[in-house]
Amino acid sequence: MRPLALRFGGRATIAAALICSGSVHSATRAAAPPEPQVDWTVRPHDTLIGLSRSTFTGPAAWREIARLNRLPDPNRIHPGQVLRVPVRLLRTTALPARVTSTIGDVRVGGGAVQAGATIEEGQQLQTAPNASAVVELADGSRVRVPPSSVAELLAHRVHGDQADAALAVTNGRFSGALRMVRGSVEVFAAKLRRATPLEVRTPTAVVGVRGTQYRVGFDADQRITRAEVLDGEVRVEPADRSAAAALREGFGAALGADARLPPVRPLPAAPDLAAMPALFERPLVRFALPAERETVRVQVAADEAFDRIVDDQEVPAGTDVRIANLADARWHLRARRLDAQGIGGYDAVRPFVLKARPEPPATNTPRPGAKLPVGAVEFAWSPNLEAASVRLQVARDAAFADLVAQQEGLAGANGRATLDAPGSYFWRLASTRADGDRGPFGDPQRFELRPNPEPPTGGVAPDGRSLALAWSGRAEDTQHVELARDPQFRDIVAQADLDTPEWTLPRPPRGGTYYFRYRSVEPDGYVGPYSATLVIEVPHDWRWLLLLVPLLAL
Repeated sequence: MRPLALRFGGRATIAAALICSGSVHSATRAAAPPEPQVDWTVRPHDTLIGLSRSTFTGPAAWREIARLNRLPDPNRIHPGQVLRVPVRLLRTTALPARVTSTIGDVRVGGGAVQAGATIEEGQQLQTAPNASAVVELADGSRVRVPPSSVAELLAHRVHGDQADAALAVTNGRFSGALRMVRGSVEVFAAKLRRATPLEVRTPTAVVGVRGTQYRVGFDADQRITRAEVLDGEVRVEPADRSAAAALREGFGAALGADARLPPVRPLPAAPDLAAMPALFERPLVRFALPAERETVRVQVAADEAFDRIVDDQEVPAGTDVRIANLADARWHLRARRLDAQGIGGYDAVRPFVLKARPEPPATNTPRPGAKLPVGAVEFAWSPNLEAASVRLQVARDAAFADLVAQQEGLAGANGRATLDAPGSYFWRLASTRADGDRGPFGDPQRFELRPNPEPPTGGVAPDGRSLALAWSGRAEDTQHVELARDPQFRDIVAQADLDTPEWTLPRPPRGGTYYFRYRSVEPDGYVGPYSATLVIEVPHDWRWLLLLVPLLAL
């Protein structure tokens, strides 16, 4: 099995490999690249033999350099003279790279690090699932390491005389290399000359750049390396350089462990985030992507440059984006489609604000969908212990544009509002901290106010033999009726459940004062309040006295 090499060159180098303007390029024979060389400017008092002791790798180096530069007299070189020197003949000195940004749990060599720390050759930088870091190299290149990634600094050094490392970098005598163990990196390679291309190596590929922006990810389970070029031009080749495929800006490739030349694929277009809300008021940030047919990679960062990434996830097609454990703050989100090979596309970026705390109290009563009589409505909730008071709103609409009650500074777990009109209502709560920090309102809860029953009418029927009672009521409701001898309805003489809002019953045999009331029972079981009491005077029946007249005459 041969390792693959994905090597990135400058635009002039790669332009010849591009085939017109086609988006996919076929494999072609490619010659081995020339040996890396640098320019060395001779300074006063320099000699080849002296440079062999301070700058070159040894005594044999100066002879090869003399032959390469066709020096007629190796003992004589002049200040200002420029020599071509193979990189392998220059001594090297390792330099530390600098960690310029961290968020979350970032470790180097097993120890936690913050911005300003350094990383040496051979050390690994590891980011936790909600952490990220940026490493700046000596040549000004930046390497962004997102969550759940492990990258090792393989090489970070300058070549030649080390008296002035900055000058060596400026003169193109710098080499750097990273190794991806797991996860991904995003590289912003400074457009400077280097002794060798800046490389990112994985177990299945090598990605080398001279000046470009690109991403490299390594799937350790599938042993696949994915490269995506956002700026610059590249070519893909196996290590023996037996074939090559041109890859320009806007294309990517997936390289497996079989050493075969991968097809070049265009980067997917950015997804549409226009419908994403700008404000979230719940701790779980959740929203739907448009009808995507591809998995989407979503990242959230604390900064606009996405150096401080705190969440990195892949969202399968057809599912919502869900982001947990964010603090209240302004955040930045970006999303990119992943094609069938897992190659990531262009980013869509949206800022958003999370203001979810202090969280609203939990509502207790009225329960959702409850039915109550008009009048004083009691509200109850379970307070948020972080809050000092509660705000209550009641409206006729779910958008709370038509407010009918609004109260602030409520202490405890109860409130009351008088509502005299029947119909649908919505109520919601919000918490306020002692320092005045106001949290968002909770989800609206709907309840229904039913009208109080109309007073009943009726009494003794015209025939004098019955009581005829009537009231207003809905045809679908059941009517519970009661007739009593006392206004407290402890001495009930008749009661019934009716299907219509009227009741005819025999006249009570005893005259006197009677009391009538009713209440409606709706089909869903809601039992309304009793109506106002109707007082009925039933005349006494004196006809029995006529039966006594004959007896009195005896």
